[in-house]
Amino acid sequence: MRLPSFVDLRPIGRCNLSCPFCFGPRHEVPSMSREDALRISARLRQEEVRGVVISGGEPTLLPYLEDLVGDLRGSGPESSSPRVVLSTNGLAPLRSMERVLPALSWIALPLESADEDEHRALRTGVAPHRDKVLGLLREVRKNHRKVRVKLGTVVTRLNVSGASRVLDLIEEDLWLPDVWKIYQMSETNYGADNKDWLSLDDNEFDEVVDRCRSAAEERGVALRVYRNSTRKGSYFFVDPDCEVVVVDEHGERRLGNFFSLLADGNGSDLILPSRNVENFVTTYPTIREGERVR
Repeated sequence: MRLPSFVDLRPIGRCNLSCPFCFGPRHEVPSMSREDALRISARLRQEEVRGVVISGGEPTLLPYLEDLVGDLRGSGPESSSPRVVLSTNGLAPLRSMERVLPALSWIALPLESADEDEHRALRTGVAPHRDKVLGLLREVRKNHRKVRVKLGTVVTRLNVSGASRVLDLIEEDLWLPDVWKIYQMSETNYGADNKDWLSLDDNEFDEVVDRCRSAAEERGVALRVYRNSTRKGSYFFVDPDCEVVVVDEHGERRLGNFFSLLADGNGSDLILPSRNVENFVTTYPTIREGERVR
């Protein structure tokens, strides 16, 4: 199997939040071993994968995260290494983040609502979560300017009012993200458990998107929109048990062990290359110094 251009590596299911819309692996799934993670990293570089999103679960809970990020970037020229994105809930201590930030191309951070109660209802488990995310955002913008920032907002029935006002939480224009992405809630894993009371229909989602678009234009921030209709064929996940997960018309589909699939040559037809590329490069574009995303 030839790997797609962009891969989502989910080496951990465990998280220090319990968000009801989460589409990541179940929290009780054992984490990927350091040995397996570095073996996968080596294979991704060997296959010249262009970008890797490290997520979970919460990847900053991995004791070997610094090693993994460093190994993905490699020791060669930056142009020959995959772009590395860390998708984190923002709760890790700053001293921990300082060890991985220099090797990142992008960091993805979540803010769900300008309304404190709405945000707390969705990012459940740590009451000051929103303040911690804003603090990390300011730190990255101030001291790690080479690391680009994507802000993500998942739209559900609980944050219809405050989702479009998320940028109001960021007072200084210098702290604004490079990309603000609005997500329709994916009805998989924990999202599937709670879809009956949490998800919006397409029309309701589009109404929120319209308000977000106006807010983004007012602040000069590039807006991207994720819809479930475009999920099929876009993602190549590697889960904590080293199983490959893709998305077809029925939802997430487990194909088998990463290393076995590469050896057997099965499964590559389930990834749509154009969608895989578009999903990554529009969310995490290459930006030259001094440029802004359009």
